[in-house]
Amino acid sequence: MNQNDDKLRALLKQWRDIEPQGNFEANVWRRIRVVADQRPERVSLIEAIGRLLWQPAWSVAAALFVAALVGVWGGVVSTSRPADTSRAELQFLAPGTLAGSYLQGAAKELQ
Repeated sequence: MNQNDDKLRALLKQWRDIEPQGNFEANVWRRIRVVADQRPERVSLIEAIGRLLWQPAWSVAAALFVAALVGVWGGVVSTSRPADTSRAELQFLAPGTLAGSYLQGAAKELQ
């Protein structure tokens, strides 16, 4: 036997017998119900985001993110695209124009 086992047996012999109360089982079930009622509630993703945005730090961070996103998008959309000069000079020959359709017709006859 182990020395710890002997110490444990000596302590258990000193411990007085405990009698359970008459309503022991009812108290156990009551505690189980209380713990079961304290489960964390299930929250949807939209609710979680809404709760976060009600906190000032998160709402400011979200506002800054949206402002930066709108600024970048606005900058990209508002810039003019550089025109290719070689294509710009011959743009009147595009397929949607009158000269372009004559050019396409002539090219088909040559084939």
